[in-house]
Amino acid sequence: MHRTALFSSVLPLVVMLAGVASCKKDDAPPPQQEQPKAPPSAAPAEPAGPKGVPTLVLEEFSPPGSKPEVVFGVEGAIVVTHKQRVGRIVGDGVEWLKETIPPEMGAVPTVIDSVQGRWPDAIDVLYSSDSMRTPSPSYIPLTGKGTSKTFGFGGSPAAINGIARLGESVLLLGWSYGYDEGISLSTVRGPKLDRKQQMPTEAGCKPGEIEPNEFMPIRPAIWASTIAASKSGVLVAVGQMCNTRGPALEVWEENAPKSRFIDVKPLVKDIGYWPQLLGGKEEVWLYAGKNNPILQLKGGELTALPRTEAPPTLAFVSTSGVLHVVAGPSLERWEGGKWVEIGKLSWPRMFRTVVLDGDAMWASAEGKVFRVREGKGWSFGDDCKTPFVYLYDVSPGNANNFTFPGTRKALATFPGVADIRLVEIHEGGRRLGVVVKSQEQGEALITHVRTTMKDENPMLICHAPTKPRVIEINDGK
Repeated sequence: MHRTALFSSVLPLVVMLAGVASCKKDDAPPPQQEQPKAPPSAAPAEPAGPKGVPTLVLEEFSPPGSKPEVVFGVEGAIVVTHKQRVGRIVGDGVEWLKETIPPEMGAVPTVIDSVQGRWPDAIDVLYSSDSMRTPSPSYIPLTGKGTSKTFGFGGSPAAINGIARLGESVLLLGWSYGYDEGISLSTVRGPKLDRKQQMPTEAGCKPGEIEPNEFMPIRPAIWASTIAASKSGVLVAVGQMCNTRGPALEVWEENAPKSRFIDVKPLVKDIGYWPQLLGGKEEVWLYAGKNNPILQLKGGELTALPRTEAPPTLAFVSTSGVLHVVAGPSLERWEGGKWVEIGKLSWPRMFRTVVLDGDAMWASAEGKVFRVREGKGWSFGDDCKTPFVYLYDVSPGNANNFTFPGTRKALATFPGVADIRLVEIHEGGRRLGVVVKSQEQGEALITHVRTTMKDENPMLICHAPTKPRVIEINDGK
């Protein structure tokens, strides 16, 4: 089936390239990796949740004289970006910093990839050139004192994989194909931290597990995909152990320069190209895509959290350090050992970021920033006269006359197929859904879709499509 996910996490800086360096020929014994605890045999009881879970609607944020593009949460403020600028939201306007990132890199305009840190004296910005061929990923301490750093200047393959704050210090993880750069985990702000990754022989990697590469100095036992730190001072990296043994965590406990490894294969066999590490108060969470459980490292123990009813398509941490996910149409919070639904989106959206700061909620998508507030939206209610079953977002790559053969085949076996209409609509993007005659028919169709189209998470909403394109089901042929 051709479709896109409902939501996505923050866009990656550059595509990770294959290439590994050599390991010394010491035939050391395999590292003793700790085994994570298996999830509990019985799922916790379903949370009661707040009464009357609110519907969440989006209101575009367009202050006079500016056009915010992306929103981020930092300590002490909610900030937005526009081209090379960073500013904090104040009421219905933006207070812009006088400092900006460099406007160009090699005559190519620059773009801001992410903003982290503390307002106003310690704002950290990751940025790159607006060119896929020569991105030159860079870090700049936009306010306060720190050390700027650029990887792959001039266009060599490079990436900034992560940034982590421990107290007043900031660690930057990046790499570049070059004899003078290679893989770097360095302090770029505050007191220097002694955090070093274990090298292959030190970690017990065997000769041949990490192949030599002429463009890269000898690499660590884990070429980390990303890093993060808890507010309590635990630093975590995630990547492939010895290149061939599967995913593992490299963990530095608070004030401990020597790392240890935790094997995650019993819980997550494949972390993909873009795993996320999210730092909480005392926890660090690993989100490796909607097909995997979220893993929690707390108190030195790694466990798998219970799955949400719909697979999470976005995971983020509030400014107070609490884990949240967008799962299907639901916004859920990890609280008291269970998932609690705190809001329901009125319409699916492909978000770049979501920020939750107390009672204030913001989101960014498609180059726009939105306030997220309670409202009616298109949530289904007993008084709804226009029931509609939303199926999924349509891939932008599909032709305008695409007929969705897989979906039509699945719908053709629905007992009430003669009374339904399959339609494509344009509501903030191309979407596919079914016009039904009643709530009962809509609920029956949802049950049918979940049986015949197991990867989908349809939902019943109240919506009357305008100018829909009707796709004839025709017995699925």
